[in-house]
Amino acid sequence: MPFSRRTIVIALLLSAASPTCAQTQEKAQDKATLVREALASPYGKALTAELGKSLRASADPACLTDKGLAADQLEPRGRDIVITWGTHMLEGTSAFIVRQISDNPFAGAAELESLKSNPDVKRYLAMEEPIRQAKILDLIFEHFDRYNVIARVKLGAVYPLQTGNEALLRLNPSDATEEHLEAFARKSRSKALKRFLQLSDQEAIAQSAAIKKASSPPLPHTFFQGVETDLAELCIRSGK
Repeated sequence: MPFSRRTIVIALLLSAASPTCAQTQEKAQDKATLVREALASPYGKALTAELGKSLRASADPACLTDKGLAADQLEPRGRDIVITWGTHMLEGTSAFIVRQISDNPFAGAAELESLKSNPDVKRYLAMEEPIRQAKILDLIFEHFDRYNVIARVKLGAVYPLQTGNEALLRLNPSDATEEHLEAFARKSRSKALKRFLQLSDQEAIAQSAAIKKASSPPLPHTFFQGVETDLAELCIRSGK
């Protein structure tokens, strides 16, 4: 379906900022906003709570006493770490992907962009927001956990597909949102929306092909290199 392929590319793009944005600092702020807004969603709050549980279970008690850290301080501080490093991952990975796509522009990009001003398309995109946020969250926590395993950071996993946490998986809004979007698109008589979805499908195919052309794509988990230093401040140990 066009929608499914479209959301896959949304994940690959990591909600990349426009490549015409000139200021690196502005782009970084935009990514941080995306991460904060995603974490403020119901699914984001659930993942943050799960991170808090993992931090409390994994933190060294003697270290917490030495640092004067209370258990209830770990979750908000862990959330700040995820915002910082999740933003870093989005910036690094999406910059690479934007370069790939810029070198292989989609022919219908201008028409697709103009269709976004249509009221029906705007409504569709607004309805799609929970999926975009869930994709960002899943990507961040998946690669955060992966890096921690590789770097031997002694922190329990959070990403629900890694842990098999069914309760947390059920809080992911993607499936329910996709059903609503499919129903909305099916019932809609808007030619603009149908054209938008058609072009989105074509763009997704073109962008996926452009991304696959990369000879040495960066591995997303590598952008978390150094997070163990911040986690050590929360008494999370690393090494053998």
